[in-house]
Amino acid sequence: MPKQKICAIIVGGGKGRRIGGNTPKQFLKIDTIPIIIKTLLPFEKLKEIDTVILVLPKKWKKRGETLLRKYRIKKVVEIANAGRTRQSSVYNGLIPLRRYNPDIVVIHDGARPFITEKLIRASYEGAKKFGAVSAAIKLSDTVFEKKKRVKLDRKNIIRIQTPQTFKFPLILSAHLSARKKKRWDFPDDSSLLLSYGKKTVFIEGDKRNIKITDKEDLLLARAIAKTLSSRRL
Repeated sequence: MPKQKICAIIVGGGKGRRIGGNTPKQFLKIDTIPIIIKTLLPFEKLKEIDTVILVLPKKWKKRGETLLRKYRIKKVVEIANAGRTRQSSVYNGLIPLRRYNPDIVVIHDGARPFITEKLIRASYEGAKKFGAVSAAIKLSDTVFEKKKRVKLDRKNIIRIQTPQTFKFPLILSAHLSARKKKRWDFPDDSSLLLSYGKKTVFIEGDKRNIKITDKEDLLLARAIAKTLSSRRL
C-alpha cells in the first residue's frame, strides 16, 4: 500500500481579546517561546507530517514569517489569512492545501501548545482507519444542565479537543458544502461533519492539551511548561 501524504493546518487566527493587551495570544510566550511556535514544533519534528499551512491574522503574517525563520520551522509552506470565524479560518487553510494533494489533514488549534507527537500520530492513524477522528477527554466533574437543574450522566459527556484529523476529500467537501449554504457557525470541524451525517470517532486526548483563551489559561500553561521543563532536567 502506498504511503499516504499527511499534512496539517494550524489555526492561529484568534485575536486574544479575552486575554487582554494588543498582542494576539498565539504570539505570547511560554517558557521563552511563542505559543504558536511551541504548537508547531511537534509537527515540525514528526517526520510523517509532510506540509503545514499556518493560519494567522493578516496583520500578523510578517511577525509569523519572522518567527518561522528564527525557530527554523521548515514545514510551513504558506501562511493563510484568518477568517472572521474559526470555520472560515480552517477553510482558508484547506483551499491552498489542495495544491499539495494530501490524503490526510490534521487540523489543530494554534493556542494548544502542549500537543504531543504521540497524540498527532494517534490522530492521523485513526483518520486512516476511520476517515475522521477527534481527540477528546472524559469528564471527572459532576455536570448539571443549568436551566433544568438536572444532573447529567458524565459517562455520556466528553470534552472535545484538537487535533481533529480527516481524510482530506471528506473534510474539504464538507467545508465547500457549508460555504455554498453560507453557514459559518460551526465551532469545530467534527460538528461540521456531523451536520452532514458523517460521524467522527473519538480518540483519547490529553488533559495537558489545554487551549489558551484567557489570562487564567495562560498562567496554567506557564505552570505546565515549568513542570515539564523540570522533569526534563
